[in-house]
Amino acid sequence: MLALSPPFLSLTVGSSGPRAWGEACSRRAAPRMSLLVTALDLDGVLCDSEPELTQTAWRTACELWPLLMEETAGIEATKATPGQLGARKAWTDGSWDELRGNGKDGLPRWLRAKLRLLRPVVETGFESLLLLRLCAEEALASGPAKRPLTIGEITTNWGPELRDTLLARYEIRQEEAIEAFGSTREAWLDEDEAGWLAANSFYDGALGALRATLAAEGGAKVYIVTTKQAKFASRLLSSQKIDVQDEYIFGLGSGTKADMLFTLRQRHPEATLRFVEDKAETIRSVANDPRLFSLGLYFAEWGYSTPEQAALAASMPRVHILANAEDLATALELDG
Repeated sequence: MLALSPPFLSLTVGSSGPRAWGEACSRRAAPRMSLLVTALDLDGVLCDSEPELTQTAWRTACELWPLLMEETAGIEATKATPGQLGARKAWTDGSWDELRGNGKDGLPRWLRAKLRLLRPVVETGFESLLLLRLCAEEALASGPAKRPLTIGEITTNWGPELRDTLLARYEIRQEEAIEAFGSTREAWLDEDEAGWLAANSFYDGALGALRATLAAEGGAKVYIVTTKQAKFASRLLSSQKIDVQDEYIFGLGSGTKADMLFTLRQRHPEATLRFVEDKAETIRSVANDPRLFSLGLYFAEWGYSTPEQAALAASMPRVHILANAEDLATALELDG
């Protein structure tokens, strides 16, 4: 990681505290121009796609490992409470009822709840497939002498090394997992478009800010940078009557988000360029990329964030903390 000294402060929108010295440097490095270009992450910034992600992971797992998922769907018959499967009453209102039984397509409710809490560590959709199998196998192997891994234990250890270990253990290549996950998602969309769209919801405040910007004459140019395949991102946006041309969507296969943003910097060398993201590790990667020191960085706290991720974002240089979805307007205005 790039060593930074002196220490920096982040700026929370609406706060009265001092602006960080690092932010001032960023502004000197990138003087404000008449053109504002804002790159938005999709999932966790504009859209809550976690229910669709988890459902797609379950459907994919049932195709890849049918016997294991059948056993997982019936596991409650052998356990006294969801707690023995790795669930916690704290995930609900203090009752096991919301965690008992299976939902749509046989997906156990305790497993759905656990995967939602694991969503902050997911970078690309196929990783949820690996996490689903990990949680299923942990539950199946649990007993008096062995408990399933907790949310904290998984999130603390999650990263490329554990991901690659699971790929090897499950005897599936990353490319195969991505292909299987994408094919399942596409099949669902083709067979039941209304159901697929309903599994995704949008943050009203963020959507309103985006619509206002796109409707304004001379407003910011907006790009979507996402690890979701571009065709799925486009379909989600069009479902909300937001028309974003293909050249304004950078999706899976376009490189890392840092690479996508560098492409935008090259495309708009004189513009004020900003990036809004809900994953603190991605913000850190971009912040430490010497190609991107002139970018304004915004952390969407309403997305798939944890207190630890919020604290990490707040400790990084140049970062503005957007506390609520309505605050997205700040990143879409030249004077924001």
